[in-house]
Formats: sequence, structure tokens, C-alpha cells
Amino acid sequence: MSNAVTRQGTPTIVALDVKHQRAWEDTRTALLWHCPAFSHIFYTMMNKQGSEHIAVFTTDVPIAATDGSSLMLNPDPFFAYNLHERLFIVAHEIMHCILGHMEMAHSFRTRQTIPLPSGKTLPYDHQTMNRAMDYVINDILVESKVGKFNKDWLHDTAIATARDSVIDTYAKLFKKQQGGGGGQGPGQQGQGQQGQGQGQFDQHLPPGTSQGKDPTTAAQERSDFEWKAAVAAGAHAAKVQGKLPASLERILSEVLDPQVDWREHIQTLFARMVGSETVNWRRPERRYIVNDIYAPESAGFGADLVVVAIDTSGSVGQRELDMFFAELQGILEDVRPEVTRVIWCDAKVHRVDDLTDVGDLQSLRLQRAPGGGGTDFRPVFDYVANHETPDALVYLTDGYGSFPEDPGYPVIWGDIANNPNYPFGQVVRVPKSD
Repeated sequence: MSNAVTRQGTPTIVALDVKHQRAWEDTRTALLWHCPAFSHIFYTMMNKQGSEHIAVFTTDVPIAATDGSSLMLNPDPFFAYNLHERLFIVAHEIMHCILGHMEMAHSFRTRQTIPLPSGKTLPYDHQTMNRAMDYVINDILVESKVGKFNKDWLHDTAIATARDSVIDTYAKLFKKQQGGGGGQGPGQQGQGQQGQGQGQFDQHLPPGTSQGKDPTTAAQERSDFEWKAAVAAGAHAAKVQGKLPASLERILSEVLDPQVDWREHIQTLFARMVGSETVNWRRPERRYIVNDIYAPESAGFGADLVVVAIDTSGSVGQRELDMFFAELQGILEDVRPEVTRVIWCDAKVHRVDDLTDVGDLQSLRLQRAPGGGGTDFRPVFDYVANHETPDALVYLTDGYGSFPEDPGYPVIWGDIANNPNYPFGQVVRVPKSD
């Protein structure tokens, strides 16, 4: 693509002439007046370059772009839009940053697959993911009456609304493209505005592009705590001024307290922590060729060892165990660890099962190890410390027991009791059966 920022270099900054400086001041004033929530986030979180303009002005992007932390604008095409359209564009890029879209896309791009809530996967296509994200964000802004939407941009509530997830939207677009429903095929770029694909005005760049950082490092450096603090402060400022539309308040509230299905949550955490199976780019995946989609063939393992620990103190019921194992099996089939180690423990380790076929997880639920005593998490971590360090450990429990120190490797707690007291790791709320 012409005028594209590459992974190898930072964007070349250009100076604004007097006319553009005045237009940019008008845009920033409009953002402050109409969207104080976005304005606060823009000023506090998106000036990694230390620019007086906050945004990075460069001719290296067609119109607008973000890498998840900076706003990049090409002066001539950007300022060709009217004030309210410019406001929409700026708010659009800020929403990408708020929602962590660039980090999400980088994770999927690295894996070359998209995990679906059903446990299945789709091959990753960057252009299709870009469009899915834009459809969702544009409806958020249209519903919230932020700026002015240009009819040439992407917006179709039959494809995505403000309430839809990006992954569901991607799946819908992917299915439509496979079926020849009038959309573009994966990897095909439309002839829309500025060559960005039909109806798109922005580029989605790898994390860290504006600073010349490695994308994986930049994605890992993103502080969800800092972003949530900025979102909370911005939402409060806007609400005090009476300028926080109900629809936007709902979206920002979900950012602060995401109501994510536990299955989707644990899939996302595994994708971030472990990744997925490796791929062979020299051979296409045969199951997709019939649909003229060329994805790399699966090859090898995505992880060496994943540990699954089960609390056998009596707090985990059979229904939770069945549900948990069923979902975990689908996830591990995508991750494809060479070994899945299941550890059964209450106050001590009762049994350890090493599985090389994750399909054996289901049979294990019928062989629950003895237990029923008190709960102590330390024996599991002691056992691991004396053996091989896992790529990730997931522990199904109510969380009431004695914890060790942070072991230094990824830990996911499958919490069935809404316990807030986990001292480390990521917590997934698993619904407890009646």
C-alpha cells in the first residue's frame, strides 16, 4: 500500500502550515466541547511523541491511523473534511485505543487464527478484521451522535451495531465473503476512499509503530490499569458536564467493568499468554482451499506444557467440572500443547495426569480424585516448581485457600465464587451451578 508506515520505521513528521494549524485548533476545541470524555483520554494517554499537537502529522498514512497509543493524521486529506467529520475521525481513532483493538489484532495476526466463542477458529485476515472493528466503532459514534458520519464510510447495522463484538462481526463478514454475498474476499482490498478499502478512512498499525517499537513488546507494555483510570476520569468529566450520551456511557462502563462471557474471556487470555499452534506457510490448509481461501497448514505444537489444576476440596461441583472441561478442551485443541498436565489437589496433591491428547480431558471428569479436605493452593505450585515450568497454568477453584507467591509464569484462575482476593494472575468468573 502506498503511503503506509512500515514496521521498520517510525512515521516521518511534517509541519503544519498556518491554515492547518488553525483547523487543528478548531478540531481540538470541538473535541473538548462535544466529547470531553474523549478529549481527556486523548490528552492524557495519546501523546507518546511529546508533540505540541498531541497527534502525529505525517504523509506516511493515507488519511488517519493509530497504533493503539498515538493518533496519526495526513494533513491534506484529513483537513479536506469538514469540522464535524474530522471530529468523527479523531473520536474513531481514540475508540480504537480505548478498546485495545491494535493489541487484539496483533495477537490474532501473530496466531493467524481468530478464536470464536463456540471454540472453533477462523483464519485471520487483516483487512477483514479492520473492517469489523470499523463497523462496530462507527455505530458506537453514530448512536452517540459524536461528530458527523460521512455516508461513504462503513456503517451497516445489519452487519454490526454498537452492541456487537468485533469477533462476531468478523465471523459475519468472513461468512459473507465465503458465500460470495457481495463482499470482498479475505485479503482483497477494495477501491474505496484513498485505497483504504471500501468505506474506510484509517489504517490499523501494529502496536508501537509510532515509536519504532517491536509490536509484541509494545502490546505487552500497554497498561490496562492506566487506560481504565483515564476512561473513568474522562467519563466522569463528561457526565458532570451533561455531555455523556447514554449509549457512550454504556460502552465506557463495559470497558471499566467488562461483562464478558467466561468462555470468551478464557479464550482471549490463552491467546494472549500462550498463542496457538504453529503453522507451515509453505503448505496451505486443505480444508479452506475449497473456498479459495489460502491459510497456512497447521504444524507442530503451540505450547510445550499447560497445567490444569482442579480444587477437590468440595467447592467445585460436578456440573462446574463438566462445563469447565468441555470448554477447556476446545481451547486446548486450538493451543495444541504437547502435554496437558492435570493436577488434583485440596490441601495436598492427590493425583497428576499427563495427557498428550486433550480429548482425554472429558474422560477424566469421571475419575475425580479423592479430596474434600481444606484448600491450599501451594502444593500445586510447589509441584510445578519441582518439575517443568508450564506455558500457562489454569486453576478451577472458589479461591478460598492459602496462596503462594507469584510464580512468574502465566496463571488463570477459573473462579466459581466471585472471590476478589486472588493476589496474582488473571481471573475468569466461571458461573456456579445451582
